[in-house]
Amino acid sequence: MRSALFCSAVDVADAGPAAVLDDALGRAGVDGLAVAASYHAARDLLPHARGPRLRAFPAGLWIARDAAVWDRCPVQPDRAGDALTEAAVAELVEQAGARGATVDGWAVFMHVDRAEPGPGTHVTAFGDPLPEQLCPSRPAARAYAVALARAILRAGMGEVLAESLHHHGLEHGVHHERYLLEPGSVGRFLLGLCLCDDCVAGASAAGADGPALRAGIRSLLQGMLDRGEPLTGELESRAQAAALLGGELGALLDAREAAVTSLVAEVAAACREEGGALTLLDSSGAAKGYADGRPTGDPAVGFGWRFGIDVAALAPHCTVEAIAYARDPERVALDLSAYRAAVGDGELAAIVRPFGPDCDGADDLRAKVALAREAGCRRLDFYHYGLMPLPVLDRIAAALA
Repeated sequence: MRSALFCSAVDVADAGPAAVLDDALGRAGVDGLAVAASYHAARDLLPHARGPRLRAFPAGLWIARDAAVWDRCPVQPDRAGDALTEAAVAELVEQAGARGATVDGWAVFMHVDRAEPGPGTHVTAFGDPLPEQLCPSRPAARAYAVALARAILRAGMGEVLAESLHHHGLEHGVHHERYLLEPGSVGRFLLGLCLCDDCVAGASAAGADGPALRAGIRSLLQGMLDRGEPLTGELESRAQAAALLGGELGALLDAREAAVTSLVAEVAAACREEGGALTLLDSSGAAKGYADGRPTGDPAVGFGWRFGIDVAALAPHCTVEAIAYARDPERVALDLSAYRAAVGDGELAAIVRPFGPDCDGADDLRAKVALAREAGCRRLDFYHYGLMPLPVLDRIAAALA
């Protein structure tokens, strides 16, 4: 089981590639790094930074723009880093190779933090575009995903670690999201659905009257807004969601899963053509446990239908990475066991947080490392170098040993 330490391009530029490699390979004892090659906007507290300690990051591409990849792409990436940062990442790849280590490219795909809508944009039931997110059903967004994977591998990275390569829900991490009217469980779900023409066509192909379904969702939501009352109901399972609107919503769920599965297959094929591989990070574990490390309910793998993720269907195309953000090792065991059952003989990976709300010592982390090995994980990743105090690196080394 190989291991990697997630980090940002700014971590590399501030400290220098050699120092970051020393910390990762020498002090933490991992096999390599996973650098954010393209990422969303953030403002982070960086405990050991050589530069600013509280820092805002723009969204966009942190590796040098490859004109051969991007010139004909309908969705163009913003440039997040400057020339020095891009050079630092390129140097990291070169130095890691000389030391027998790996550098992978970690990237957010369908979240682009744009102010204006463009090709491939998610569209709500009301026809409102959400420019910060792309829809996996739309050709322009799919072309962007393939181009981003190719760009990462052509930058010399060995594997693409894809975050957000799927649909999203209403709460999407946009700064200052505000809902003074509580939509309710059903309202939140319906408000978060993309109902662009491509999604509606997919629902029609899956057996529904797509335009009528979109109109029905819009009518339900409009009634909620007019009354000022939430749309509530049991929505813990895919079957409960599929039963909405007289059972017609099931066709849209089928279409969303088909779109994500075919997109992942297309990106994975592009990765193989470039001599690399694809690992998909399933956001379900983060949705359940990111805030406090205390996920509840069914295993995270059963949450993916909300994002169009069918892990069993994805497993033939890529490694599936479980986001095991949980304080309790028993919860991690539950989740990894469920993921292993879903992927069958396919390749499984996991990512854990070795500090923060999930972990307060080497013994706890050692238990989670053991669980990843028992689940047959191909790789185990640690989140994330820039956000952790440096003594956490020693905890990682102790747990791996």
